[in-house]
Parts: sequence; structure tokens; C-alpha cells
Amino acid sequence: MPDTLRAIILMVAGSFFFTLADLCMKLASRTIPIGQVTIILGLGLAVFFAALALRERQRFFERRLLHHAMLMRCVGEAVAIVGVIIALRFSPLATVTALMQSLPLVLTLMAVVFLREPLRWRRSIALIVGFLGVLVIIRPGLDTFDFFAAFTLIGVIGMAIRDIGTRIMPAGISTPILGFWGAVAIVLTGIGMTLISGEVVIPDREGWLFLGGLIVVGCLGTLAVALAMRLGEVSVISPFRFIRVVFGVGAGVLILGESVDLPTVIGATMVVGAGLYSLLRERQLALRANPSTTGPSG
Repeated sequence: MPDTLRAIILMVAGSFFFTLADLCMKLASRTIPIGQVTIILGLGLAVFFAALALRERQRFFERRLLHHAMLMRCVGEAVAIVGVIIALRFSPLATVTALMQSLPLVLTLMAVVFLREPLRWRRSIALIVGFLGVLVIIRPGLDTFDFFAAFTLIGVIGMAIRDIGTRIMPAGISTPILGFWGAVAIVLTGIGMTLISGEVVIPDREGWLFLGGLIVVGCLGTLAVALAMRLGEVSVISPFRFIRVVFGVGAGVLILGESVDLPTVIGATMVVGAGLYSLLRERQLALRANPSTTGPSG
């Protein structure tokens, strides 16, 4: 099997696992305070990344980790988990999943602002269409406005800050080390949320089942996406992340009994379409700049 095809399969699998993680997080947060859910998720991810780092004999503490980009990553992780878990707790999974697909658009905008990347007119139109799609989904000012769904956008901004930090990190720092310290930031965020809310409960059997599932599928999703990125060309496999919309809507409708209205479908289509265009346009420009660039042959 060619490496590119294998990478696509892994990316689709990773998107599926992440949807299951969102589902487990939503179900767990129904009976367990979101601060506790955040702590347990962070601890599970920290153990997972620590095991990977130890296997590769990576150092957890070194001078390069004091770079300001590491602070950006950790702050981004904290903001992302707060936004996403609040949105998942109170809003439909299908809506949250659709809004999360705005990440490529937010990342493009942040790259223009902070990394001084050029913003060409076609991508400007894609950004406008994508953000109009976001407005169609959340419908501010209308009776159907979903206040808590808007927290997804806070989570997406956090993800974008994290990804920008990853871009400017010094070379040579491994993914497991970055993931470990990001998980530590998630744990600390969960502790802060717990102290603010003052809520602590002992999970019942079903709660532990959802928490365990959250950790397992979260780690599997992270591993699948990491392997996909290593095997395939990023610009080729990244568009397949958008299949998460299908998984998210499917899980919301079939498992949680949610209903998806027409504006949500239209808005999600606009967001996904704009994100796909941005990714494909970026690939096209990269190929023009370096015509000899090709993906792994497999």
C-alpha cells in the first residue's frame, strides 16, 4: 500500500477517534464536573506522551523549552480545552463539530497577523465565506442563537495559538515532548476550573467508563494523526480532517438523538468548503514555488 494512501486512512481513523473522544467528553461531563474531566484527560495524555518520550529517550527539561513559543502552545492548549469542553457540555455535538472546522480559517488569519504571511484575494474571499458560515451556524441576534456553541470559537482560537506556537518552536524538539507539556497545561487548567467551581464528585461506573474511553480514543486519535503526518504530504492529507464533520453529525444524530437543521447544514458546508479551498490553494501555491516537490512515493 502506498504511503500516501496509508496516511489518508490514518487521518480518517484519527478523525473518527477524535469524534469518539468528543462524544465521551460530552457524556462524561453530564455527571462529572468539567474541571475533573479536564484533569483526568490531561493526566491520561501526559502519561501517553511521557511513555513515547521515554521510548525515544527524549529530555523533558532543556533550555530550548523556555522559548516563548512553548508558552504560546501551553496557553493555546488551556484556552482550547476550556472552550471545547464548555461547548460540548451545553451544545449539540453536531454543532460543535461543524464550528471546529473553522480552525484552518482562524489559523490562516493568525498567520497573516502574527507571522506576516501574505493574504491573497482568493483566500480573503474564502475567509469571508467561512466566517459567514460560522455566523449562519450560531445565528447571533436570533431566538435560535446558541450562546454556548460560541465557546467552540474560543476553543478554535486556542488551537490556532497552539499551532502557531508549534510553527515557531525551535527545531529538534520532539512531538512527544510538546504533547507532554501541553497535557500538563491541560491538567493545570482543570485544577483551576475545579478550584473556581468548587465541584468534586466521585464518578460512578458509567462515568469511569466514559473517562477511560476519552483517554483511550484521545490517545489513539493523536497517534493516528501523528503517523499520518509522518507518512504523507501534509497538504495532501490535511483536507481529510474535514470528514470529522460527517462523524460528528452522525454521532450526534444516531447516538445522542440530536437534530440538525438546514442553517447548520448550510453553515457547515460554507465553513468546510472555505477551509478546503484554503488548504488546496496553499498546496497549489507551494507547488508553483517549487515544482519539483512531490509527496512520498510509497
